[in-house]
Parts: sequence; structure tokens; C-alpha cells
Amino acid sequence: MKQVLCMVIALGAVQLASAAGGDERFLAGREAARAGDLARLHQLAGQRDGDPLDAYIDYWALSVRLARKDDVDADLAAFTAREEGTLLAERARNDWIRAAARAQRWDLVLRESAMLRQPDQEMNCWTLQARFNQGDPHALKDAEAQWDSTAEPGEACTPVIAAVAVSKSEDAIWQRARRLVDARRYGAAAATVATLPPPGAPATAVSEALDKPLRWLSKNLGINNRTQREITVLALARLAQTDYSGAAARVEALGTSLSPGDRAWLSGVLGWQAARGNQPEALAWYRAAGSAPLSEESRAWQVRAALRNNAWGEVRRAIEAMPPSQRKQPEWIYWYGRALLETKRVAQGREELERIADTPSFYGMLAGEELGRPFVAPRGAKPPSRSEIAKVESDVSIRRSLALFRLDGRVDGVREWNWAMRGADDRTLLAAAELARREQLYDRAIYSADRTQTEHDYGLRYLVPHFDKVEPATKRWGLDVFWVYGLIRQESRFVTAARSSAGAQGLMQVMPGTATYVAKKLGVPYSRGQAYDMDTNIMLGTAYLKMVLDKLDGNPALASAAYNAGPGRIPRWKASSPMEGAVFAETIPLSETRDYVKKVLANSVAYAAVLTGKPQSLKQRLGIIQPAGTLGYDAAELNTMPSGDGANPP
Repeated sequence: MKQVLCMVIALGAVQLASAAGGDERFLAGREAARAGDLARLHQLAGQRDGDPLDAYIDYWALSVRLARKDDVDADLAAFTAREEGTLLAERARNDWIRAAARAQRWDLVLRESAMLRQPDQEMNCWTLQARFNQGDPHALKDAEAQWDSTAEPGEACTPVIAAVAVSKSEDAIWQRARRLVDARRYGAAAATVATLPPPGAPATAVSEALDKPLRWLSKNLGINNRTQREITVLALARLAQTDYSGAAARVEALGTSLSPGDRAWLSGVLGWQAARGNQPEALAWYRAAGSAPLSEESRAWQVRAALRNNAWGEVRRAIEAMPPSQRKQPEWIYWYGRALLETKRVAQGREELERIADTPSFYGMLAGEELGRPFVAPRGAKPPSRSEIAKVESDVSIRRSLALFRLDGRVDGVREWNWAMRGADDRTLLAAAELARREQLYDRAIYSADRTQTEHDYGLRYLVPHFDKVEPATKRWGLDVFWVYGLIRQESRFVTAARSSAGAQGLMQVMPGTATYVAKKLGVPYSRGQAYDMDTNIMLGTAYLKMVLDKLDGNPALASAAYNAGPGRIPRWKASSPMEGAVFAETIPLSETRDYVKKVLANSVAYAAVLTGKPQSLKQRLGIIQPAGTLGYDAAELNTMPSGDGANPP
């Protein structure tokens, strides 16, 4: 027995040494890659011992060689073959295709792009370029999606769009310029116009008009030809984005100098901007727009303007005018169903609402309530078995992900985990979620559990880590613990070291300035950096929530909006008469805050349903939003308060 025990201890020591060696090798390789030290990477690669992260060293070495423009085709082919199906093979192929495209090696681009498992927009555009250059007659038609898109094209897609532009009419080019101005892509709008003959002639004027629209309009009062008319329309649309009233006055002053079509399109633009500012004349502008082509965002605001005016017939008609891809989104299914109910088309309205009812989303919950079914968490799926969890653990991407998380490589760890979850069935997703929970990777547990299609475990979707710390803080301030958990789930997914691009920190994503403000109000000592301490973060975050809740009618929808966008904005988002909470949430002008409030409130309902086992009402939590100024809070004081997470600073 003594001899066996010594052998076991020795074997354990060897395994620990091997693991430590793998970790140290990976960390050294990461530093060598950052420094471009190819010799060191080759040295480390020669020490591989089967560690799951050894392939990263090979990948980094190939990346350095690609950057040096070495001949690495054979080595990349061997690496991608060896790693086929993994995230690293995909990343290596992306790098290889990018380098080959820049060298105009179109045959290689076509060969390797066909092997990609998850091509993104950039890779699709490199492939289209290759097809153009190889004489593919169908490439131009397949590139239409890039022409229609208003997203930033990047290096790969710009030549594709330029190739499509050659085949377009003057009308199509000016129409695309309008769509791009709608999307605030002013440089792209000018570049599109530059494709008109003679080359580049109107582009300079377009750039000037979009850069300083008021000055351009003041200098160009007459409309003498099509080019001047089109640029005037673009300048007015651009001005409306920053000075709605000024643009509206100029559109009225131009009168019949504008064509009926131009005037109708500009009416839609003005309706959009008026709706975003909660201006009462928004619907009148939309009515004047008639059947003019509107962007999807403008159509969404047409519905929102009608909602704020309680104009259910116009809500219905505006949604019916949406393109099918937009109309099938849950929010428009819900509001269309509501509009049908409100206009006495009950059977049809209920049929619409049934399409999304009872799902754990903001509008799924509301749809269920409209049908008389408050939200109930479904019965949990059968827990994953040991063999199911073991199968997930054996996946190379999961093994790499866990190792990367252990080595503070969160970004790559998340990528590897998400790659492993592509196309996973429900049993695999549940097993992965349980594994992540055990590893205290709560964000990955939620990510995996959220993706199941028919078998659900809401206990994994709505985890309650750190309950011993969160629950006492909510009791201290008299807050709803389900709401606080709903907010934390949205803010950080329980990643205690989370830091946003704006600088928000920790579990509740508290901004440094907000932390200082709250600590001063509470009279507690605080120094920069303490916001990462879990107890401090929860104390400051919940105290701030209590402050804004008390100052904003005790309404969690308003307080959630304030946490994200700052309390000073909230009175401006109210209406002149009482408004249902769902309409308030839908008509928040800031898209990030609008999405945030919906998700926090839906999370709150789900947490309450899971933890109490009782049916829950989202409508009750949303409440009725009282008009601005009716409850006597101090607007000046609200304006001095910071936002909680700094996502949309006031």
C-alpha cells in the first residue's frame, strides 16, 4: 500500500508539473506573440506536451509569419487540417484569406472560403471580390445585399459596393445616399454619389452639405437642377437630425420647389425626428409622408408615435406597411396584436399574440398576459447526466475555454465556449450550462441555457449567485430582490471583474463617479478601485437604485431607465397624460436604454417566477407612468445625479 501511495503521489506531481508547464508555456507564448518574437514562439512550440492550449502557440507563430508576408501556405494548410472544425482553424483561415485577398490570390480565397464554418461579412466580401475577379457571372446579383446594407462596409466590402454601383441607375444611387444619411453614414453617402458621372463631380458638394448643412442651405437657396435638388434634400435630412425645428421650417419654406416625392420623403424624416423627441406633431408629418419609402427605423418610430397618441388604427396600419422581415419581430407582433384587439378585431388579435405568448421575453410575457396568462416558469428539463457533462468536457473548444478562463484569457475563453455551442442540441446546451455553473462561469451558463429550443432549465437561465450578499442589500434598502437580480443579469451576467468601455465596474457596473457620489451621500469612506470589491459594489449599486427609485415615482421601469441613461432624462420621456408602462418602454428615445429597460423588467419577472413558483405580472411591474411634473420631484436635482452604469451619460 505504501508503494502504491507513493506512485499515486508521484503521478499527481507529474500531472501538476505538466499542467503548470502548459500554463507557463501559453503565457510566455502570448507575450512572444505580442512582441512578434517568432524565435521564442518556435522554441515554445517545440516544447508542446499535449496541452489543449499548445495550438495557440502554433497559431500565433503563423500569424507573425503572415504579417511578415512569409510563404506559409503549406504550414497553414497543415495547421487548418490538423485543427479542422475548431475555432483556431476558422481564425487561421480568416487570416489566410485576408492576406491572400490583399495579394490578389483569388483562387486561394475561393478555395479556403469554401471551408469556413461561420463566414462573417468581411469574409463574404472577400469571396465576392474573388468571384468578380474570376469572372463569375452570378457574383453581381449576390452582391446586392451589400448595396442594400447601411452597415460600415470595411476594406473588403467597399470594392464590392463600388462594383455594384456601376450597374445602378442615377435614381438608385441617390436613393442609396438617402438611406445612408438616414443611418448617419455621411462619408459613405458622399462616396456613393461620387460614382455618378462625371466622376466625383457632386461628391464634394454632398460632403459640404452633410458636414455643415445649415451653412450649405443658406448659401444654396435656389434649386436649378436635379443634382442641386438631391443635395438639398440630403442637407435637409441631415439638418433634421440635429435641428428638427429648423429643418421643418426650411421644408415648409421651400414649398413647391421640392417635388411631391421629395417632400413626402422629407416628411417621413421629420416625422421620425419629431417622434424621437416626443413631439406631438410627429404623426402629422408621417401622414404627410404617405407611401414614401421609409427606413426600418423610421417605420418603427411611426408606430411609437401612434402608440404615444393612443392612435391604434395608425399603429395597425404602420405595422402592416413594414417589410416582412421587420414585421415578424416580437415587438411588432405584440403591438399589432394589441392594435387589432383595440380596434375590435379580437379573434385576429389573439391569434397574433399567441405567436409569441409565454416566452421569457418582454413582449412574450406581455402577450401572455393579454391572453389571460401571467408568466409561469416552465417545468424544468431533466438534469444533464454525468455522461452528457463528460461529453461536453471532452470537447476541445470547451477544454481550451476552461483553460483560458483560468489564465485570465476571458475574451478568447468566451470565443471558444461560444464556438462549441454552435448548433448544439438542447441536451448539450444544458450540460454545458451545468458545467459552466460548477466552474462559476455564470455568464457562459446563462448563455448556454438561454439557447435551448424545447427543453429548458430556468434555474440555469436565471442563476442567483452571491445571494448571501445581494439579498441582505436589497432588504436594507427595501428593494425587490428579483428586480435587482434582473438588473445584475443584464449588467454583468455576474462577472465580478466586468468593466465596460465607459468605465463601469463590477457586478452592478457602477461608474467611478457614481460610486463617489453614492458613497458621499451615504457618508461612507470610498476610494477609487473599491467598486470591484463585491460587497462594496453591491452596496453602492443597490443604494443608487433606491435613490433613483424614490425620486422617480417608485416605478422600476423609470428607475431602470435612470440607471442606464441618467435620471435627468426621465421627465422628458414622459407624456402629458398617464401612459402604460409598456408604451413608455417602447418609446424611450435611446435604443440602448429602450432595450435595457425591457430586458431588466423581463428578467425580474422571470426571477420572481422561478424563485417563488407563482405566476407573475409584467404589466404590474411596469405600472402606469404618470405625467411629468405631477409628483413634484426636483428636476434640477435629477439633472445633477449621475447614471448608474454610464452607458448613456446625461
